Amino acid sequence: MAREVQRRRRARWRAVLAFVATCGGIERAGALGPREIAVTRVGESFRLGFGSCNRQTHDMSLWEDVANEAYDAFAWIGDAVYADARTGRMPNGKKGRVYLGEKAHAEAFEFVKRHPAYARVRATAHVTGTWDDHDYGFNNAGKHWPHKEFARNAFLDFLDEPPESERRKREGGVYDSVDYVHAGRRLRLILLDLRWDLEEADESSEGRMMSEQQWEWLDEQLAAEPKPAFTILASGIQVLEAPHLMLRPLAPYVQPARLVAEGLESWSRMHRDQTRLFDAIKRANAKVIFISGDVHHGQIAVSAPGCHLPYKTIDVTSSGFTHTPFREAKPRVLAALLVWATPKYFGSWILPSFTRWTDINYGEIEVDWTRGVIFTRVKSTGGKTVLQETMSFREFELNVPDLGFDRTGCNETLELSPNMRAVRIVLFFAWLACVYALKLLIPVCVLAWLTRKLSRRTRVKAD
Repeated sequence: MAREVQRRRRARWRAVLAFVATCGGIERAGALGPREIAVTRVGESFRLGFGSCNRQTHDMSLWEDVANEAYDAFAWIGDAVYADARTGRMPNGKKGRVYLGEKAHAEAFEFVKRHPAYARVRATAHVTGTWDDHDYGFNNAGKHWPHKEFARNAFLDFLDEPPESERRKREGGVYDSVDYVHAGRRLRLILLDLRWDLEEADESSEGRMMSEQQWEWLDEQLAAEPKPAFTILASGIQVLEAPHLMLRPLAPYVQPARLVAEGLESWSRMHRDQTRLFDAIKRANAKVIFISGDVHHGQIAVSAPGCHLPYKTIDVTSSGFTHTPFREAKPRVLAALLVWATPKYFGSWILPSFTRWTDINYGEIEVDWTRGVIFTRVKSTGGKTVLQETMSFREFELNVPDLGFDRTGCNETLELSPNMRAVRIVLFFAWLACVYALKLLIPVCVLAWLTRKLSRRTRVKAD
């Protein structure tokens, strides 16, 4: 209660200061609100590309497709480079990761920046973004990462932020807000920093995603005038999904399951902050679509009105410019076989979550101002749309009350009991094994049978 009273007092003082600034001839947008970017391209639609997880040592050919899209703007959602790497054995005998060092960190950014296809994107689109753990410096690193000041400057150099940019001086990380003005309409992009002040939950603390300063800043951006038609809120990790819960029942028995369950990050791991995020959006009466990365697959999570927000909630995840779990397999022959044999879609009928695209991908949001429709897409090789969800401006006007404790139908993963989650994940891996058997073993058996038959015919002719 005391914290809420303090928050309201600070909000009142910010309003007073904003009024004084306005009276003094200072534009609010310059003092507290987003930066404004005018999109001069003539057309009925505004198009934003986005994505994450770009390992600089891997094939970056998907960037040719991104460049061919000729987006108005492009946003990084994290892991533009990987400044850490897996090692062999650590001194304690276990496998681990190491930070590659500040020199290699900066060189990785420079390498990606010079890539010909990415250079085409930079030449035609306004490029901005936020980071996640690997371009911050280390897997799941947070508040106490010792190289974060260096990482901030290297990251903002990568984004061509000028030396006097507010992002270089702002306490609490690289969070930012941009208004794109196109065809007389306004769209807001809010970029959160979920690394700088991240504190993981433990026995003594619930943890936190962001500092109080960034929460207050977010309140300002959501409410800043002039109001946009809608807001895209970029998060380095998924907002709606709870991927760690599926593997948690197996964690005590299977070490890989434990490592994945402990390592997967999402807002669902810190329910208090997730609720606070939705409450901030509702207080500001903001119209928001989420975009996220991190998980090395593409996905569009959708929750019905009343589950989290008064209108349909969409979280578009694009993760995997250069790699997916199957492409990372060793040796390369195995990786090639897995990429060929693995189904490109994991439907909700087999894995209790929103349908996933399992191969490399990038994301797109297209706003058709004339029709009043927003198209959210995940795309893959050749610019092919593999997942899509649409939302009309009218749907934002819904005001469905919060469902309270009865959230049936909001998220199947959360609704399942731990035992049922274990059953479903075991069934999923059994199904996947059957798919591999059909695609890999049967062709081998057929080839062996044909070889044997031809061999017999050859012997008969010889006799």
